[in-house]
Amino acid sequence: MSAGDFSHWGLAIFPLCLAAVLAIGWSARRRWTSANDYLNASRSISTWAAALGFLAYNCGSIEVVGMSAMAAQYGVQALHFYWVGGIPGMVFLGLVVLPVYMRTGARSLPEYLGLRFGPAVRLLNACISMIGTVCFAGVALYTLAQVLHVILGWPFLAGGLVCAAVVLAYVLAGGVRASIFTSVFQLFVMVAGLTPLLFFTVRFNAASWAQRADRWHLWKPLPLLAPHAPLDRAGVLLGLGFVISFSYWCTDFVMIQRALTARTVEGARKVPLLAGFGKMGIAFLVVLPGVAAPSLLGNGVSFDQTMPALMALEFGPALLALGTAALLAGLMAWLAGNVSGFSALWAEEIYRCRLRPGRTEQHYIRAGQIAVPVCLLLAQGAALATFRFHDMMEFLQLIVALFYAPVFAAVLAGIVSQRSAGRGAFTGICAGVDAALALQCACWMGLARFGSQMTADFYEAMLSFTVALMVCVLLRERRADSDAPARAVLFDPALCKSLRPTRTLVLLSSALLGLCLLLNVLWW
Repeated sequence: MSAGDFSHWGLAIFPLCLAAVLAIGWSARRRWTSANDYLNASRSISTWAAALGFLAYNCGSIEVVGMSAMAAQYGVQALHFYWVGGIPGMVFLGLVVLPVYMRTGARSLPEYLGLRFGPAVRLLNACISMIGTVCFAGVALYTLAQVLHVILGWPFLAGGLVCAAVVLAYVLAGGVRASIFTSVFQLFVMVAGLTPLLFFTVRFNAASWAQRADRWHLWKPLPLLAPHAPLDRAGVLLGLGFVISFSYWCTDFVMIQRALTARTVEGARKVPLLAGFGKMGIAFLVVLPGVAAPSLLGNGVSFDQTMPALMALEFGPALLALGTAALLAGLMAWLAGNVSGFSALWAEEIYRCRLRPGRTEQHYIRAGQIAVPVCLLLAQGAALATFRFHDMMEFLQLIVALFYAPVFAAVLAGIVSQRSAGRGAFTGICAGVDAALALQCACWMGLARFGSQMTADFYEAMLSFTVALMVCVLLRERRADSDAPARAVLFDPALCKSLRPTRTLVLLSSALLGLCLLLNVLWW
């Protein structure tokens, strides 16, 4: 394949995709009546659109590139991040957590925590979430630059700036609605671009099965408890399957924001369940080509370059242009989701609540728009930090272990115990972050050793969650305050009644968990 052939197809496909993204973003623009319409779009979108936006954000190209890198490194054990690390947490979100959030009328997780624990915890969670969105946006910029460098030969900085400019344009125009609807379009482009690669790599996977059978089992190669191994069952089941999974799905600002865009409580509860079926299917499109990568690419390619390098090797000019557009589209969806999340956090949780209360809605919309380029600028620094890790997924899981796990511990303690207080939640979250950060620093200094950074991430998540939960439970009120607004978010009889799932929710949850269990047994 010549560079001229690719340029010809690239000039035909890339502008069409970018034009479609900008057109969808502009069409989502409306006369905003409140800052919430622009920044959160709460209860304004159909269930199917919300579910597709939820799936598109989670399974964007950041996950495609990251999970193909994991598959090249660990084999089909990368499927753990889709099945054990995805499905149980999504079911828990739909059946338990979302109705608790929506019962309070909260439009975001920080607002819910403010109702339950007070303004200090709300502010703390907003700051933590802003750090998370900046880091996630930085990883997206890093990956965009990697794709453009491998396939087109663009310099790292130039690739990141071009894609950031496109995201800046449509997020400023349409807010969170634009990021949701463009991400749905980008999801379909991504699936179309990845499907041919699955078929092209089948023959190499057949040869790999005979040569390296250990790379084709989910559980057999893993020791039960061995922190010095690259992966172990305790880390996968507890660190990934419980702490990281439940923490991410139940406390990530952008994921909760996407689910709360559904118009009804029933619709919001269906969002993660419907998205779960799509997530299991996309897993095969991403992981199986990655397993074939070592046989096809050799050792000259970094893990994070696995997917674009496979495309450059296997695709002709037309498919390569489509596949590149698919990766760029999905990455921009992830980037836009985190940028719009940062914008909402700044405008609603910091600027409105703390700095400039009582201003007009248009004033807060402008504050959110100003935050968009600030987030993209800060994300450039996070993109450079990603180079310190073997692959981007190590960095992403570290962010969840540091910042999301202790917040989930506070949420869990606040739901099940009326005596859990704001002081305990604030102190517990800070203690959990400090404990995980101390262990990670010990790893960097060589004082603590793990078989891989990923295993370290899993154990840091368990430590962070455990410390935060213990502090939340120990530092509690001596007696329950019957007049506290927190009573609205406790497991009282009214809440238990509202949590009772409908027949549709039971069927969706049972099918999703049953299919996940079956796949784990078949790939044991």
